[in-house]
Amino acid sequence: MISIPERPRVAATPWTRAKAVLVGGLIAGACDMTYALFWFAGVKHAPWMRIPQSVAGGLIGKASFDGGAGTVLLGFALHWSIALIWAAIYVYAARRFFPDLLRKPIPYGFAYGAWIYFFMNWVVLPLDAMHTRPHFAPLDTWLTGLAVHVFGIGLAIALSAAKTAPRA
Repeated sequence: MISIPERPRVAATPWTRAKAVLVGGLIAGACDMTYALFWFAGVKHAPWMRIPQSVAGGLIGKASFDGGAGTVLLGFALHWSIALIWAAIYVYAARRFFPDLLRKPIPYGFAYGAWIYFFMNWVVLPLDAMHTRPHFAPLDTWLTGLAVHVFGIGLAIALSAAKTAPRA
């Protein structure tokens, strides 16, 4: 019988907070933008450029749709900046005030994603330059958007943050 010696097990080094924010934010932003492009451009047949331009519209208003590639790039930059900010908030809160967020990333990640969805739709969007009103219609868009926030955004951020927890 051939035996293969086991490698010594070494405790994994926890991620830095910056790495957790960067990885969680980039993955969350990618999940959200991928969904938005597939859903609104693919399923709802909107021109793909209007998706990032609508993000830029939160800052500069309806003129974003006349800005061409410049407002597309601005929309992408703003989108990922917002995702990184959400990740930074979670990592900071978990490390400073609520360590349970690191110990139970799946349920708290789901809850955080839902919270982000409602906060963005009922607080941020009505206050931005486009003054988007909160809505529940169309229901398919509302439900798919919520699902992406729960599973793609909140979970990605929470699982990345959990990697900063000290190892035993």
